[in-house]
Amino acid sequence: MASSTLAALAQWTAIFAPTLYAGMTAQYSLTILTYTRPDVPPKLVAKQWLQLYQQGPYWVRPVVAAGTLSNLYLAWFSSPNTTQQRAYIVAAALIGSILPLTFLYFEPGINGACKWKAQSLLQEEGFSMPPFNGTPSSVRHSATAATKRWAEQTDIKDLVATWGTRNHVRWVIGVLAAAVSGYAGIL
Repeated sequence: MASSTLAALAQWTAIFAPTLYAGMTAQYSLTILTYTRPDVPPKLVAKQWLQLYQQGPYWVRPVVAAGTLSNLYLAWFSSPNTTQQRAYIVAAALIGSILPLTFLYFEPGINGACKWKAQSLLQEEGFSMPPFNGTPSSVRHSATAATKRWAEQTDIKDLVATWGTRNHVRWVIGVLAAAVSGYAGIL
């Protein structure tokens, strides 16, 4: 292992980053689901979802990167071909999988649908998003044609409830990454 101070910091980060990610993501999902009550106006649901969703890029990438790199660092300095090394690699793969899952599944799917619906509801207030430019973004459209059709015929509350439910998968991944990393640390 490298220096004991650096190893301790990496172990802390390898567990803390996925745990922080899991907690924040679970909180996002549960918070937004409170806006799907029948008495909440659709425009408010759209605004709240959009504000919550657009915070993600500020914290998700740094937290995921820190967790992934810390677990890879610990795997690199673990004894080769051991359960500990494999556990750190699994933890790194788990937390690292958040970004591809988001960019390849969520953005063209439920995120894109919610953005498309939010724009249609908030257009008269001057809200619009530029078209997709090939790069996933919280401030550009990312919905596929099929997702746009789905959004047009679905209530924003149903879309947001679907988003909240699907988002639970991401925080579970964070919990698993933290647990596997913690397990590796006690081996």
